[in-house]
Amino acid sequence: MAKQRIKLDVVTNLPFGARLRRLREAAGLTQEELAVRAKLSPNAVGALERGLRKRPYPHTIRSLADALSLSESERTALFAAVPKEGSADVPLASAPAPESNLPTPSTSLLGRERELGEISTFLQEVRLLTLTGTGGVGKTRLAVQAAREAAGLFPDGMVFVALAPLSDSGFVVPTLAQSLGLREAGGQTPHETLYAYLEKKRLLLVLDNFEHVLEAAPEVAGLIETCPKLSVMVTSRAPLRVRGEQEYPVGPLELPASTIAPSVEELVGSASGRLFAERAREASPAFELTPPQ
Repeated sequence: MAKQRIKLDVVTNLPFGARLRRLREAAGLTQEELAVRAKLSPNAVGALERGLRKRPYPHTIRSLADALSLSESERTALFAAVPKEGSADVPLASAPAPESNLPTPSTSLLGRERELGEISTFLQEVRLLTLTGTGGVGKTRLAVQAAREAAGLFPDGMVFVALAPLSDSGFVVPTLAQSLGLREAGGQTPHETLYAYLEKKRLLLVLDNFEHVLEAAPEVAGLIETCPKLSVMVTSRAPLRVRGEQEYPVGPLELPASTIAPSVEELVGSASGRLFAERAREASPAFELTPPQ
């Protein structure tokens, strides 16, 4: 095993996925075993090894390195194997899509590495993915980040459509057409205009807060059936319950190991604790976590 790892240190041109796979195999682990140790999903590990996720978060790389018990040189080489933004060795298919109106987040996304890996895989396998969960759990923020990471899959762009302001499901199709910049022409109805535009587009629609207009679910199913290259990612408190839908439940962030007077280490070791500390520092730059006196 040691000899295998020494050889890996010498090979400097391996892409991240290939390097991770060889390190895992050198450690004698399956993808499932590595996933358990790194607190990731097997789908997330598989997506990284196959190169479907090009730029994993630093926390993800650290978790993998810890799970593999890497030496400092191996850890450094693994971080170095992540392609830089805009580097020439990144395939064209992973370049950002040319058109996108995705919101620009004002905060960082914490503690969702596993979910991002799984959603990335689903976006390549299914055409209607619904992120479900209670209000405020972070479905929209997760969907936006997942869409950004999957930009290279959709050469015709990504379009974010906020549905919360709508009071009637009958407004969904006109709102979609408006979000795409479409106008009715030649006596076409909004439905016909929308279908004609999307029919050959390899595009991702992100439909946010669909629970307000669930009666429009058949319209989404119709788009999927009529437009063979179209993909749709939905956020909703409830699934659409139409054919071809893949539901993905979004749970709350991980809590500290102890929720009764947790230590500083337990707080910063959990995603919810890190999120709390980050938001607190935004409100008060002098904020810091200190042990109880």
